[in-house]
Amino acid sequence: MLRLMKKLSPAFLLLLLALLLTGGAQVHLPEVRAIWVTRFDFKTAADVEAIVANCARAGFTDIFFQIRGNGTVSYASQAEPWAFELSGADVAFTGRNPGWDPLKVAATAAKKRGIRLHAYMNVLPGWRGVKEPPRAAGQLWTAHPDWFMVDSLGRRMRPTGGWYSFLNPALSDVRQHLTQLVAELARYDIAGLHLDYIRFPYDYKDVAREIYPKASAEEIKRRSDFSYDRFSMTQVRANWTGDWGAFRRSSVSQVVADLNKTFKAKRGPQCVVSSSVLADFDTGYGTAFQDSRRWAKDRLVDWLVPMNYNAGLFDARLAKMRKSLGRRATGEQLVVGIDCKAAPAEIRRQIDAARKEGCRGYALFAYSYLFENHQPSAKGRALSGLQ
Repeated sequence: MLRLMKKLSPAFLLLLLALLLTGGAQVHLPEVRAIWVTRFDFKTAADVEAIVANCARAGFTDIFFQIRGNGTVSYASQAEPWAFELSGADVAFTGRNPGWDPLKVAATAAKKRGIRLHAYMNVLPGWRGVKEPPRAAGQLWTAHPDWFMVDSLGRRMRPTGGWYSFLNPALSDVRQHLTQLVAELARYDIAGLHLDYIRFPYDYKDVAREIYPKASAEEIKRRSDFSYDRFSMTQVRANWTGDWGAFRRSSVSQVVADLNKTFKAKRGPQCVVSSSVLADFDTGYGTAFQDSRRWAKDRLVDWLVPMNYNAGLFDARLAKMRKSLGRRATGEQLVVGIDCKAAPAEIRRQIDAARKEGCRGYALFAYSYLFENHQPSAKGRALSGLQ
């Protein structure tokens, strides 16, 4: 036995000692206090530096910093064009280099301030708005129209004035493209990757009438059911015995697995892969084809960040999450998303509830509710010291 102990590494011996002293009990991890910063919160390098400074001073430990919205990006990419919001007022500016790199500025500022920065991407959205990007930009909507989901009547999913058209996760070309984006992100000195909109657009029915104003209720239903492209239909019939739900869940989960593997291979196992998910795991599983519980169990993500934005259902959903995941996974992986539209007193109460349930932490949506022109808003002042 003594000979065996000598062969073991010091790190393994320390881990073994910790397990013996705790009886294998859950080890308390530092609380995650995260905040989402959307792509609409910055236009200049000075904006980004102010954002990081404000978040650090406010006591946040992590920033989810958005760098991809809908097939355009806010970093120097070889795979997708620059977001027009950095250079101009409309989609005609898509692809124009703004002359600076928001992710590089944010990563440098975060290191200086001692706060963890996560590159936050909308994964499956491919375009938004009724105007098309300039073809010269090479944006996916015009460059790869066959990559987008198809509705049950055979038409490519159409974006609306304020809603996205989604890429089809079943297509290998789409998965390869998204993996290339993540490989680019991994070159930056960042702590993590945060995935959003990694699901099917079950809620398209709420906006579809903008595109189909004269459609019947039945047509709206069929226009909101995706993706019935030729490849997917062939796969479901041949290999999934007609189980569309299982096929779509598997397609989405495969994207999560691919992005996790790529990011960790380049950034190392210490980095964090997290994902925004629906607060009701059953709804996510059944209609958005988002298998959140599997992602946590199989460690496809390190943190689940459920968007628990309905104040009236907050406590019930939180309790259900804890029961579904179990005590250990709740303490290690559950970072509860809290909507800052709520009153300050309710936000504080929800943070306390997350702590009482033993969650890993919480994430607030979003920066713009707490800061206006990079100065604390009335709500931000009311919430000062919430950490």
